[in-house]
Amino acid sequence: MSDPPRSLYVQPGERAWHERRPGVHWKVLWEEGDRKAVLMRYDPGATIPRHRHLGDEQIFVLEGSVSDDTGTCARGGYARRPPGCVHSVSSGEGALVLAIMSGGTEPV
Repeated sequence: MSDPPRSLYVQPGERAWHERRPGVHWKVLWEEGDRKAVLMRYDPGATIPRHRHLGDEQIFVLEGSVSDDTGTCARGGYARRPPGCVHSVSSGEGALVLAIMSGGTEPV
């Protein structure tokens, strides 16, 4: 009999930030196949160009706010981008976001 899966504990402070786009930095906390949990840090004024989600994305804003074509998600807020969602993202003041994703994105 094999051991059951165990809890995964991650110390985000021990992981490096990686700039994915100008002003948008990622720390991957967990990744398995096409699913991942990522801390995203937006510098003030950062933008992510228009793209389509091939999978699901859920975000929880820890600090600041992010906006897309539909509205603004501020500190303490949650948003979901279903597969096929097309949008661009910006953060005027900067933000820290926890994102849980499956699948990738493609430019539009």
